[in-house]
Amino acid sequence: MPLPPPRQLDYYLLAADESARPAAVVVEDLVLRDDGTAIGIDNVTWTATGGSWRCTPALSRDLRADERLRGRVRAVDAGAAETALRELGGGDLPDEAWLRARFGDFLPLPSAPLLRLGPAQAPPGFRDRHVYRILFAGDLDRAGLQCLRLWWRLEPVEPAADPSGRLAGRARRAVDGHELSWELRRIGPGLGWAVDLTACLRDGPAAGVPALLRDLRQLARAHGLIPVAVERLS
Repeated sequence: MPLPPPRQLDYYLLAADESARPAAVVVEDLVLRDDGTAIGIDNVTWTATGGSWRCTPALSRDLRADERLRGRVRAVDAGAAETALRELGGGDLPDEAWLRARFGDFLPLPSAPLLRLGPAQAPPGFRDRHVYRILFAGDLDRAGLQCLRLWWRLEPVEPAADPSGRLAGRARRAVDGHELSWELRRIGPGLGWAVDLTACLRDGPAAGVPALLRDLRQLARAHGLIPVAVERLS
């Protein structure tokens, strides 16, 4: 018997108040272009009071804009979402094809024109240079920040190269001949975090770029950050 496909949607538990007891299960999907940048968010939510799945785009917006509401949400995997749903009386978690069929109103994400960040030309030996940013709402506690530093093997940044002290570290990886490097940075006190990915591309497919953007986004989400946007800056 073939195994079911892995779940790809994002799952959150939302508490009714400051307690940790969940009152709703939120399921989201970032709608992506081929290059891994995001154009919007689809979602459905199950609440104990409503007793059914409903499309709630305003909730996805508010989770990113309202700090107090964000304090009541927790990113989880599908297993934890299913456990909470059963405890709330919602039964088994539907498969993702069923959930996607319930998506309705689409929450568009703002897009900005490309900016030329860094050198106008790609480094010697590369055909192009692209810069992407994954923007997150929320904050990292000390344990979450340490986990990201270890998982991504972030190298510390010299104070002279980061006078503001916002860079948590840098890492790089070669994928299919392309050179990919990224930085984890604090946007500002209480404003959120960002991962800036620079892709120096040689000839050939660059499927590793959207794959890495997804991996970076998902690991940061697992440690308490909520993705707000994935955009190409240059």
